[in-house]
Amino acid sequence: MTRLVTLFLAMGMSISVMAQKAERPRYEFNYGDTVRTYTMYVPEGIKPGAPLVVYTHGYGSKTRWRPDMNAVADSCGFAVCYPDGMPDSSGKDGWKVGYPPQESMQIDEADFFRKLLDEVCSRFNLSRENVFSAGMSNGGDLCYQFAYTDPELFKAYASVAGLTFECTYLNNILTVPVPFLEIHGNADKTSMWQGDHENTGGWGAYIPVPLAVASIAYNNRCTKLTVDTIPSKADPERPVTRYVYSGAPSGMDVVVYEIEGGKHSWGNKDVDTAKIIWDFFAPYVKKEE
Repeated sequence: MTRLVTLFLAMGMSISVMAQKAERPRYEFNYGDTVRTYTMYVPEGIKPGAPLVVYTHGYGSKTRWRPDMNAVADSCGFAVCYPDGMPDSSGKDGWKVGYPPQESMQIDEADFFRKLLDEVCSRFNLSRENVFSAGMSNGGDLCYQFAYTDPELFKAYASVAGLTFECTYLNNILTVPVPFLEIHGNADKTSMWQGDHENTGGWGAYIPVPLAVASIAYNNRCTKLTVDTIPSKADPERPVTRYVYSGAPSGMDVVVYEIEGGKHSWGNKDVDTAKIIWDFFAPYVKKEE
């Protein structure tokens, strides 16, 4: 009897997963001489002109869908776009930020995302102004890159386990204030908290996370730093330290969540990642007339 119940539960879970996948139609649009693809999560009954969050996946990652982000979208009334990156010379999909296998990629990511935002906001009747960028790993790297090269592409940025390459840091100048959020484990061995000046990881040299976010805070002209701790959901004895750079004339804050002992992940075992991201974005939503 127990085996039968277990079997039925497993079948039910499989059907549920299949149903969720069936609800993810992949959309196509022409970009230059290529056809690019993306999926959408649009909550039922969403208002016309609602905000849009664009989630950029990790390098070669098969995780292109964030149920926790979709749940927050349901409760807060925004849509989520999940675009697919392009393959590099190693065959892995990603976003061009300077990894060695990406040298041959012929793409201007900023131009692509401008076209993507035009396409998605028009097709789904969403706000073209209230657009936000959230990314994991390689997708987080892209958030930092845009902060330097195309800061006004999105209203605010949220990186999870992302990094800033030394070439970006040294060869570009931060120009306009940008709201920026980083969620990062200090035991991350892929995107190391302390940076990787010697390029031991093979991604290219990159600067420490504290320096990366402090640079943006400095550019924003933040005048105040507040530090507090919250308990990890996984282990209440293990702290998550929150650094809030505020007091900028523009009102644009920079916030960092340092997960003690956190590894290279979305971080949702320790904190409510998706909710933290939207709570950070929400004050920057401009009411459209």
